[in-house]
Amino acid sequence: MVLLAAAGTGVLAAGTVGALAADPASKRAASEARLMDSARSIVAAGPAVQGTPAKAQVEALLRSRLEPSDAWVRRIPFSVELKAIGARWDLVNLVASFHKEAKHRVMIGAHWDIRPWADEDPDPTKRKLPFDGANDGASGVAILLELARALGETPPPEGIGVDLVFFDGEEGPKGALHENFLGSKELAERWFTTGVTPPYAGIIVDMVGRKGTRIRREVASQRRAGAVQDEIFAVAKAMGSQVFVDEPGIHILDDHTAFLDRGIPVVDLIDIEDPAWHTHADTLDKLDPAVMAEVTDVVLGWIRSQRPR
Repeated sequence: MVLLAAAGTGVLAAGTVGALAADPASKRAASEARLMDSARSIVAAGPAVQGTPAKAQVEALLRSRLEPSDAWVRRIPFSVELKAIGARWDLVNLVASFHKEAKHRVMIGAHWDIRPWADEDPDPTKRKLPFDGANDGASGVAILLELARALGETPPPEGIGVDLVFFDGEEGPKGALHENFLGSKELAERWFTTGVTPPYAGIIVDMVGRKGTRIRREVASQRRAGAVQDEIFAVAKAMGSQVFVDEPGIHILDDHTAFLDRGIPVVDLIDIEDPAWHTHADTLDKLDPAVMAEVTDVVLGWIRSQRPR
């Protein structure tokens, strides 16, 4: 994602949020444990850096973790020529769909690739090396895997389809914005390759796992997907969330941008203020399973509040 500058649809179904908010401590503890296990496994198998054997290992891990949910999982390959670095990247988006026949659909996305370069590391000798990406990568993917488990256990509302999208190629060359967010650009333009109806709304989760995470209203999301953002923050408020802060954030370019450009209201849930961003300090010890569980609950609450329209 790229920091730019400082700075809808639907109605919540009555009673939905209140029921979800009453989450027993044991259920939350189990969710936290699964989320950390997923993040730990992703980091151990990775990093999912383009052109490395580790990336194939992470993909295999994701597919194995999705299998128990009985989601319809597709592997959608595509290739991009990156002029900025003179390379061709062969990339893969993964899509896990629930209620694949539903015409009213929402998308929840996260990027599963890890940046090949730690551009922001304070040590210049380490800036050309990949890093773990525990927060900027693994945290969002872990949340998608937990959502898959929850939706496999209790399906989405009748008539609502859910597509969990693991975007590849979010991380591209520094200074070449047109060569970043490659997976989301590919699917926003060629959604028909998924085999399901395009979403009427969606959410991106990115950098949402570190200790002290605070998610504010990202500016582009508020301007171009304000109704959806209102729904999400209403769910967070009803749940008593401490992670979601209902105040203006900043303007971010991320995997939501390509969908906003096509008129699909997709909200970016992100906390860009991570001192470990794009450095070798982005490690597992910085993650907070309680934060990831809270974000998971809010996103799941939003999904379960949806009704056909």
